[in-house]
Amino acid sequence: MAKEKMKYQHHAKPYVSNQQIIHKCLLTYQEISSNMPFNWYVERVEGSINRKGVIIERNEIINTVYYFLKFDYDLCPHCKGTGKGENK
Repeated sequence: MAKEKMKYQHHAKPYVSNQQIIHKCLLTYQEISSNMPFNWYVERVEGSINRKGVIIERNEIINTVYYFLKFDYDLCPHCKGTGKGENK
């Protein structure tokens, strides 16, 4: 059981890239709730990253979360589900 739990913990192994940090956080929130609005995931992932003391720009978080969720949700490629137009 302990090994199974370690598989999902954030600090089980060092991170290599910003995308890996974002993806690890996103997986945690997808386990908690798998049918939330796009912005909910972005806000939770951003908060989790900030608590770790890692600095990642919000646009990078939005784009990375979008990349991982675009196959599971019908998200607009222009506003990425935010309803706020192009996010660059």
